[in-house]
Amino acid sequence: MAIDEEALHHSEETRRSGASSDDNRRHNKIVPDAPMSGRLPVKTPETQKAQIPPPRLLHPFLHNVPMHVRFGINGFLNNVLFMVAYNTAVVQFDGLAPPSTIYSIVYLIFIPVGHACISLLVFGWPERYVPSLMSNAPVGLTAIAIGAALTGYLDRMEFNGYVVNLVAQNWNYLGYAVTPTPEEEKGEFYSSLVVLVITGIWTFVLSVVINSPSEPSDKKEQ
Repeated sequence: MAIDEEALHHSEETRRSGASSDDNRRHNKIVPDAPMSGRLPVKTPETQKAQIPPPRLLHPFLHNVPMHVRFGINGFLNNVLFMVAYNTAVVQFDGLAPPSTIYSIVYLIFIPVGHACISLLVFGWPERYVPSLMSNAPVGLTAIAIGAALTGYLDRMEFNGYVVNLVAQNWNYLGYAVTPTPEEEKGEFYSSLVVLVITGIWTFVLSVVINSPSEPSDKKEQ
């Protein structure tokens, strides 16, 4: 009986030690780390828009003005300055050069002036001014070619004198005695208006295509 009790006691200790070792293994079991996701953070249009710095305009207040309004203001100012300079040059150099040549020279001088104005008021000052000016120079050069050809054509058909006389006749019809002067008939006011409208539309389309900010590369890849 003593032997059976001793064997029974030994088997009980063996069972307890085995259960204890199983518990230790369970408690000391190393839990593997959760696999890291291989997906990268998704860039939403809002985050991409926040990363694009605003254009450097003449004053921060201009950011609150829509671009098409700023473009209209810029076009109005440039056209007024150009018309004053062009008509002054026509009077000063009358007989020395044809109107088409005077138009080309004045417009050529206004290319850097117009580019600086449109950069400060519409699209923002470029980081590299000279390359930006060179990329916009073909716009001005093609506008010079169109404007010079159109100015020469209107001058040959005496368009300005025709419009001056037509306006005077309408005023006389309304009861106002108006007699056009030779200076008004020889001027280029109405001809320059027609040329500015046509070349303004041309430069507007090309300027928007050239100076509009390009889309981010991340957006293109999507």
